[in-house]
Amino acid sequence: MSSSTAISEPPLSPIISAGWTSAGTARFCFAQELSDASLKKQIAEFPICENLLRMKQQFAEIQLGSEYFFQALDFLNWTEPDICKESPEENKRFQLLLSGLLLMRKAVISGSTCLPWNVIQTEIKTILQNSGFSTNDLSPQDWQKWLLTSFGTETDSDSAPAENSIFTVNNSLLYFSKNWHSESRLLSLLRKRIKMKLDVPESSLVEKVLETVLVENPVRFGGKDLKLAAEQKEAVLSAISSPFLIITGGPGTGKTSVAVTLLRVLKRLGLAERPALAAPTGRAAKRMSEAVLNSLGSLENLKQLTLDQELLGIAAEAKTLHRLLGYRPHTHSFKHHELEPLEHDLLIIDEGSMIDQELMTSLLRGANSELPHQSPVPRIILLGDAHQLPSVGNGAVLLELTADLCAKQHENVLENPVAVIRLVRSYRQEIGDSSGRNILGVAETVKGMEDDPRPELLFEVKSPNHEIIQKRKSLKEVGQEKVLFLEQANTQDQLKDFARWWVEKFLRDEKFRLETQDEFPADAPETCAAKLDYLFNHLKQFRVLTATQVLSTGAVAVNQKIRQCWLAENGAKALFSKHYPGEPVMVTENNYRLRLFNGDQGIFLKFLNPDTGNVELKAVFPVDGELKTFYEYELHHLQPAYAMTVHKSQGSEYDHLALILPALSLDHGKDGTQSPRLRELMNREMLYTALTRAKKSVLILGEQEVLESAALHKVSRYSGLGAALASKSALS
Repeated sequence: MSSSTAISEPPLSPIISAGWTSAGTARFCFAQELSDASLKKQIAEFPICENLLRMKQQFAEIQLGSEYFFQALDFLNWTEPDICKESPEENKRFQLLLSGLLLMRKAVISGSTCLPWNVIQTEIKTILQNSGFSTNDLSPQDWQKWLLTSFGTETDSDSAPAENSIFTVNNSLLYFSKNWHSESRLLSLLRKRIKMKLDVPESSLVEKVLETVLVENPVRFGGKDLKLAAEQKEAVLSAISSPFLIITGGPGTGKTSVAVTLLRVLKRLGLAERPALAAPTGRAAKRMSEAVLNSLGSLENLKQLTLDQELLGIAAEAKTLHRLLGYRPHTHSFKHHELEPLEHDLLIIDEGSMIDQELMTSLLRGANSELPHQSPVPRIILLGDAHQLPSVGNGAVLLELTADLCAKQHENVLENPVAVIRLVRSYRQEIGDSSGRNILGVAETVKGMEDDPRPELLFEVKSPNHEIIQKRKSLKEVGQEKVLFLEQANTQDQLKDFARWWVEKFLRDEKFRLETQDEFPADAPETCAAKLDYLFNHLKQFRVLTATQVLSTGAVAVNQKIRQCWLAENGAKALFSKHYPGEPVMVTENNYRLRLFNGDQGIFLKFLNPDTGNVELKAVFPVDGELKTFYEYELHHLQPAYAMTVHKSQGSEYDHLALILPALSLDHGKDGTQSPRLRELMNREMLYTALTRAKKSVLILGEQEVLESAALHKVSRYSGLGAALASKSALS
């Protein structure tokens, strides 16, 4: 269970974007969110409290946000219509209930599934004190009783809360009942998965197959035959005997090498007749596919290796988890579940840190068959780095399942029952690759801030050179190597200067410019695959990453500045409607009809229309392993892809990248109010994730205080999953 004494304010409230603006909408959405149909009938008039404005100001001061306040206040008056706020005691009770609801709502939006009682108590005490209430006469028993009497029930691990309860308490953790049900469902599926029995071949046969794969017909990396280290070989052997295995490690620790070896070994053992490769996003799935294909393609006698040739087709069909499970957008459900399980006997899933609680539940449902006759039991191999950013949805599943649960010192907690192999040694960079070693060294320094929270280590000259960030005074001093830091406030003028420099360094490529101005034939992309591959590969070499999508330092603003610089050089005449030839774009919402998904990247190019002879602008996107073209009018929710958020970059890899830090100053909204500090948008996981996307150079632009704050601030997500899974009751 992740722990912290503070709850981070989400950068952008999903409530606002979802349109929770009116009292009626708030009532409906709260009821819908909590899956409590009976409460929908209890709609009361919205009363105005005498101290409403004072309470709003107090909640704003502790950064709960006015939008949360009004919605929760409305919800409370709806569920507690008879509460008398004129009485001091009832006023205190009302504010305590409001505080509990707000804190829980805020925690869930921030990605937690629950909150510990002690955190709730500390936060509520602060709120009441700020509201002028004395807490001397308020015992923990009082506020627990008040909170649960009105809204919830207390339960143990094996019993369900009351049907209409909003809150549930379990193992000193407070849940929205909906989240408790969801976590309990996942816990049950994990317990069942761990207890599954597999058919395990004789060890002598396994060793013989390993000899065939690693010695007689090895794949090659960097011109050398692949040789597995002891920890990597352990991962392969564990996969043979484990129904659910997690392989975790940082960049370059050989997770892909292990995955390729696993595929080849299990295929020869007859345990991978119908394997599947998948990842949470299309980008991550494509990267996984390319890595496996490149490895298999390095086999010298591939034409004679029938089993490896079959794996080429499997690798080419790597897909998203949603596609693997058969997502049905209209019902928000999946085709595959316990009664219609996946037909695969091996699932290798990459980028496990991006899998949220809901998606992991769906994956296990699709793999945990309840049919009377299904054989064999499909093995699940989960690859990932628990130190990267957690999933967008609720939970921190990979972190919870790989945590050292014994360190929690809980009387009911035993060792982690999930099979976990940790890969430690990095093989990505050769000794002579000083830039690559520097990037990995800085990433390790950032990761180590949890144990040694000294931000000066990032720049300490006494540290080994490959473990520190090197400072530069201006863009003129910036080279394309190592991790460099340019301290600046990231004002509008400074970002314009950066945009011009970025265009000069990476986009002003003569071959790229000429290729994007070509007029492609109508039968493209089939006849122009090599040229299109060049364009995509060129754009893959560099990227700008940001902390947010919006605000002055967000991806939208940075994209606009780079775009303006490009157009200033090429002229407005190059424009075709809103886009222009050579413009990289990214899809920001799923389009199931076109098979384009959030994060997919393409490029606009000129195509000849054979019927009219006119030149038309089309976007080229990789779709299901093929390049396809789309007219501009077919595409919605597009944005330029020069810059993207760090979240969007997960599962990708670039030679060079720049990281734009948010400004230290507070942005002001249209109403004159101030948003929470932008430094809270940056955290250790985001910084680590950004660094590990690059192979040759990283340029960080921003104020040193923001950078250091990011390295010290850890994402705080609360969950009871890991401890519950490792408890005595789970193993009984």
